Amino acid sequence: RLHLCDQNLEHIDPEKITSTHNLLVDVLLGAQYEGQSIRTQYQQKKDDYKSGLCTAL
Repeated sequence: RLHLCDQNLEHIDPEKITSTHNLLVDVLLGAQYEGQSIRTQYQQKKDDYKSGLCTAL
């Protein structure tokens, strides 16, 4: 089973979710930040087999 990085999703404030559009924006922003983090970490750890990088989101 692949590990799911959801740290950014944990910062969503449920009280600010007033519609599915708000939720979608928050999830997409979380995915964007996670993607940037993966890209940065990959450049540093690409040769390390057990680097701990997230492979699924």
